[in-house]
Formats: sequence, C-alpha cells, structure tokens
Amino acid sequence: IRLVVGKINLVEKIAQLAKVPMSQVNGLAEGFSKRMKNEAAKYFFDTKARSGLQGAMGGGAQLAEKEIIKEGLSEYFIFTIEGTETVADGWSKRMRSLKPVSVPLTIQYRYREPEYGQQLVRIYLIRNDKESRLGTTPLPDGAARVFRDNGRDGLSYLTAQTIKYVPIGDKLEINLGPDPEVQFDLIKGRVWRDHIWMQVNGTSTYRRVDDGRIAIDVNSSVAGWDEHTYYIQDVRNFTGRPIELEVRRQFPGHIVFRSGLGAVHHDYQTAQYTVTIPPLRQVELRYEVVQHLGRNQKQANVKIVEVQ
Repeated sequence: IRLVVGKINLVEKIAQLAKVPMSQVNGLAEGFSKRMKNEAAKYFFDTKARSGLQGAMGGGAQLAEKEIIKEGLSEYFIFTIEGTETVADGWSKRMRSLKPVSVPLTIQYRYREPEYGQQLVRIYLIRNDKESRLGTTPLPDGAARVFRDNGRDGLSYLTAQTIKYVPIGDKLEINLGPDPEVQFDLIKGRVWRDHIWMQVNGTSTYRRVDDGRIAIDVNSSVAGWDEHTYYIQDVRNFTGRPIELEVRRQFPGHIVFRSGLGAVHHDYQTAQYTVTIPPLRQVELRYEVVQHLGRNQKQANVKIVEVQ
C-alpha cells in the first residue's frame, strides 16, 4: 500500500503539456519515461529488500508492528506500509501513522477582527519540527481533536478542527474559541480633530483654521483634517498563569499608530503588538490612532510611532 499526500495537479500539468510545441514532445516523453522508470525501479528494490528481510525472520518469528515508511517526492509525500493488507470491497481500514508523543505547545490569546470577529480567542500552537518531537513528515489533511485530563481518570472534550496539510517546519493552529477566564473589551475613548484646512471659494487657495488665528471664510469648505481616536483595550486575566496576548488591528487609509506597546507592522495596513498579562490582573492597553483625511491624506499605509 502506498498513500500519496498532497494535491496532484493533473489539470495544471495537462494545461502545461498542451502548450509544449510538437518539436519538443519526443524529448519530453523521453524524460518523463526515464523518471517513471527510476521511480518504478526504486519501488521494486525497496519491496524486494523488505521481502528478503521478512523471509530471513523465518515462519516462527513473532510478527512485529507494521512499519509505515515515509519518503518525500517533490511537493508530495509517499507513505509506504510494509507487507500486505486485505481490504474488502467497499470497506475501509485504519492504520497508525503517528505514535502518541509528548508534544510541547504554546497557548496564545489573539484579537484579530478579520479572522475571529470582535472577540478574544485562545489558540493552541504546535510546530511540526524535530524540536517538538515531530517534523519527520508533513501532517496530512484531517481533523484535530483536543481533550484534557478531567482529574477523574478520564478526558473532557474541548474542540475539534479540520486542518489542512501542514508542511515540515510550519505551525498547526487550533482555535479553542473564547476563554471565559480571560475577558477583553475594546473601548473607544476621546475623539477629536485638528489640522483642519479650508478651501476658499473653490479656488486653489487653502487656509488652516484650527489654530484660532484665521477666521473661516463664508464661501470656504473643509478640504482636509486629522481625526484622532484614543483606544483602551481592557484585559482581565482570571487564570492563575501569565498569558501571551497578541493584538492585530487593520486600518485602511493614511494612519499613524501611536503607542508604547512595542507595535510592529504585520503588513502595510496592519499594526500588531504582543504583551504578557500577569495572572489575576487587569491591564489597560492604550494607544492613539490618527487618520489623515481629505487634503491631508498622502498615501495608504500605517505608520507606527513609539511613545513613552
């Protein structure tokens, strides 16, 4: 039995072949045939080697647990199960691919409105690498189910999540939803405007009027201004352990993000910061968002300014 993990891009391959000139078809077929012969020979010798090893064990030897041999082939992964299996028509059969191991995980609390809505969610992060006692093969598509010890020699069900193919070195992220022991509120505080520019009588003349020294002309209209919004993110950690909180906020337009939270760019329109909330504590995370509007808007990105 040989199982292939990964998407077989047959449609894309056919489309590529259709564009090959007729003068190159013979060479292409020769190369394809050579590659298939090499793969077939490798499979033949691997099978013979395993059969010889089983024959050397003798008929009276105790049968060992079947070994699943995994090998990479381009962007695909092939799982080869030693020996033979009998699967009746219309039936299915399960075999173990991964043995249970003690895998370290990271718990992170996230606020990402485009992904999770206006709520704080708890995420289990597991990395598919050797340091996590994984990483020998990619993890195929499937369902991840999370249980925990209930303290009475049993397990309590937490969640199940469909996962996609996880390459070696990548992260497996399991969303457990909101945690009742960690409360999170986003509060909009003071809002004000400044740097107000007026366009005089539809001409190319502009005057700034918010400094109190220039009167507003009757025939003028607002041409640009800066809008300031002060935010407070109130976090209450009722657990007995410190938690890692990641906040990611996306702002369209020309934005200045001012805070003392050590924020960084996730992308050109998104500010992100990560903080640790002590156990049994309430913490207020404050920042100011300045949006340049009208004539004041020069570009579409977020500028991060660190303040004390």
